[in-house]
Amino acid sequence: MKSLIVREYLRVSKDSKGTGKSPDQQHDENVNAFDRQGWLLHPDPPYRDTDRSASRFARRGREDFKRLITDLEEDTFDADVLAIWESSRGSRRVGEWVDLVELCKERTVCIWVTTHGRLYDPSNARDRRSLLEDAVDAEYESDKSSERIQRDVRAAAEGGRPHGKNIYGYHRVYDQKTGELERIEPHPEQGPIVQEAARRILEGQSFYAVAKDFNERGVERRRPTRKQHRSNLGWTAPAVKQMLTMPAYAGKRQHRGEILGHVEAMWPALIDFDTWLKLQVIMSPPERKRTNDWPARYLLTGIAVCGVCGAPARIGKQNAGRRKDKVTGEPLPKPVDEHGNELPYPHYNSYVCVGVPGKTGFHVAMRQEHLDEVVTGLLLARLARPDFLTGGGEPGKDTDAERQAVLAKIAGYQKYLDDVRMEAAEKLRFDLLLDQEARIQPKIKAAQKRLEQLSEMDPLVLRLVQGGAILRGWDALELADKRRVIRAVVTPRINRVGPDSKGQRGINRDRVDPIWR
Repeated sequence: MKSLIVREYLRVSKDSKGTGKSPDQQHDENVNAFDRQGWLLHPDPPYRDTDRSASRFARRGREDFKRLITDLEEDTFDADVLAIWESSRGSRRVGEWVDLVELCKERTVCIWVTTHGRLYDPSNARDRRSLLEDAVDAEYESDKSSERIQRDVRAAAEGGRPHGKNIYGYHRVYDQKTGELERIEPHPEQGPIVQEAARRILEGQSFYAVAKDFNERGVERRRPTRKQHRSNLGWTAPAVKQMLTMPAYAGKRQHRGEILGHVEAMWPALIDFDTWLKLQVIMSPPERKRTNDWPARYLLTGIAVCGVCGAPARIGKQNAGRRKDKVTGEPLPKPVDEHGNELPYPHYNSYVCVGVPGKTGFHVAMRQEHLDEVVTGLLLARLARPDFLTGGGEPGKDTDAERQAVLAKIAGYQKYLDDVRMEAAEKLRFDLLLDQEARIQPKIKAAQKRLEQLSEMDPLVLRLVQGGAILRGWDALELADKRRVIRAVVTPRINRVGPDSKGQRGINRDRVDPIWR
């Protein structure tokens, strides 16, 4: 009797340290169980989702779970057994679990649950019932946990207790024995920074001036960032403003965007409430309407970012003429027009890092037409990929399997029409082609509409991709729409010129890293 081949699905909901320890422990226990059963582990790495919830409240999708479903649907799973450590690691959604069980039944794949020490056969009615009962229990427990968390959050808000991470400017003190939160005190270094920022804005200073001074003094930024291209950004004007809009600094508890005026927070105010209200009026006066609807002049201003500090790029003028003689070093005269009037030196536009307030100079610059050409090429190549539309989905829903099915349906319709065209050309039966196109094209449009419903992408991006001729569609867009498409798909990062590229003329494509969304 041949040994069964097993593939694992490993998952953990929270992995704040990023070590993947829990999935590794699941794998070790699974392998021990496989050895006892005499089964063989599939040579490919396990399906693995780290720091991913499986409940209906999850905010992020599970990439490898989607890959598992796709492999089962396309019959490329290539194993006899799907192994999970416990049922809830597979899913905490009944519908999702039912789909998985049905797919395993169709592909004659058994399900091994390590904590049960049991192999389930989805084609067996009793085994299938047991698996589905586990799914109902897992979803019930997930819903109970969610309700309990919401009650705890409401209770904490009404009691003036904090929720979530520690707020900049404060320090939490815990009981050394019980680990319970005892009190929240002003942070000896951060608290005065908050108060100083509030005082200076009330005095009429700008957010930029405050950020610049903080950076020059080496004041540590409010929040760390996981985005590598923004890790050196430091204090910015928006960061100062956002900090001072928080009612927590006025000793007020906020819940779901509402300030609970009747609740006294358990931490002291760094800014008294009346002063904080006055500060809000100064920062965002009611008569000031922020529209930001001026027409853009360049493709990537404010979109491309510096690869050193993460700051956005603006347009700057670079001198294209020679100011000094190469031999003598003497200044050269400015060019003149036909009347002898001096003209400015020739120049060209470059995208330039705006820098960080208080940090001298900029870090990178790249010629405008060069960066525009590189980013446009990368973007259009990305949009033309056959799998581009499978990257997004309805928030909170596992829709990848349906998207794949819709894409396959569209491809099938298009292949059928191609075959009909060939047959019509051979038989000179163009009436046949017209008849079939009239029948099939509505089906293609309906499938494309469903694909759009399943996607999180900007509708403008979808229309561009589904239009077929992406390059022609791109060329027809207005500049504002091109910027909208770029923002939705990619953040271009401009890096410094490498030592091997100094003095290089022409486009240096290696300097641009696309950060895909």
